[in-house]
Amino acid sequence: MKKVGLFSILTLLIFTLLSCSKGEKKIEKKFSNGEPEIVAYYKQNKKVYEEHYYENGKLRSEGDFNGKVRSGQWTFYFDDGKVFAKADFSKKKEGESWQIYKHEGDKLIGKSDKITAMSFSPEGTLVDITIKDPKDNKKEIYYRFFNSFKLRMQITLVGNMYQGQALSWHENGKINSEVFYVDGLEDSTYISYADNGQTMEKGQYKKGVKVGKWEHFNSEGKPLGVEIYDKDGTLLRETNTQGLRFSHRNNGKAE
Repeated sequence: MKKVGLFSILTLLIFTLLSCSKGEKKIEKKFSNGEPEIVAYYKQNKKVYEEHYYENGKLRSEGDFNGKVRSGQWTFYFDDGKVFAKADFSKKKEGESWQIYKHEGDKLIGKSDKITAMSFSPEGTLVDITIKDPKDNKKEIYYRFFNSFKLRMQITLVGNMYQGQALSWHENGKINSEVFYVDGLEDSTYISYADNGQTMEKGQYKKGVKVGKWEHFNSEGKPLGVEIYDKDGTLLRETNTQGLRFSHRNNGKAE
């Protein structure tokens, strides 16, 4: 019992010392439920560390601060505690040596990847990033993320034009759509899906216009209608069950 008691005291002491080493704790922003959203630590009235939280209380991001700017190592987390990304903000405001992971744990971007563009939310979290394709220096790969950090879109670029397969996902990780591009124009198969995995729309593109047969379904798989297009994109015939107009540009949903 004495050993257990001593261990507990030492653990508490270490935790206290580590907390104090960050500086004076201040809650700078709260959620509507009263839980902390941003927690900062100060030493001699200078911010030296900052933590961001999800509304569920899980840590969202944390790292060093140098007064008004991020500095040193930062780590970003998914809302279940898994690591989304790590970066070093010691020299660049956009960070460097980025390591980014999928929610499943696979590494998406490593330190050796060359970043060509990136953007951040007002909160300072990553919205999208473009890197040189490690397999082909003439190509770039563009990634876009949800606010939850889960992968939203992935597409290859050649000279700022979409090229090859483009994929997008629902926030639950299910595929949202897949389409192929040639020189920036949709070409070949297009398929969109509901967040339960059910096909919502499928058809063919040729140089940016719909051709042939296009089929539409609801989220339970029930057919909603069919469109037939000429080779120049002219709508030849349309049949549907509810008098709806369809467009994949609204995520495969009927208008």
